[in-house]
Amino acid sequence: MNTTIDQTIEDLREAAATLEEGGLPERFAAGHGVQSRRFRFEWSDDGLSLDFDLPCARLLSDEETQREEAAEAAAAARMGMLLLAARREGTLLQDGEASLSATCGDYGTSYEIRGAEGETLDSGDDWAPLAARLESAFGAAAPSSEVAAIIWP
Repeated sequence: MNTTIDQTIEDLREAAATLEEGGLPERFAAGHGVQSRRFRFEWSDDGLSLDFDLPCARLLSDEETQREEAAEAAAAARMGMLLLAARREGTLLQDGEASLSATCGDYGTSYEIRGAEGETLDSGDDWAPLAARLESAFGAAAPSSEVAAIIWP
């Protein structure tokens, strides 16, 4: 599993850089027209499920909209990197938790943490709790300001 996670983290790192430069990373490109282009990333294993589908690099949008969409897609890529890294290290889930899912799309962001019986233990529509979770997952090696800066530069 780690090789796949490691490669996916590297792919997302490259995608974030491409998005920040105003491009659309080919590996995560979706859509079929100049105005329907999207950053599309999915991941699913027993403990982590991610589904990100955001507009970006839409050629007919004004420059400010293009910058905002690129920044949001790059933030999603970085969030994906951090969640996958915590999953790889075994620090993503806490006692009593069985899975975490996160989505990001046209209708906002959301996350849900489920227990072993499938019950919802926590959920929300903001990534701030996930950033706090990542601070804890990475310990003193990643103070809160650093984790937040990785996701939202």
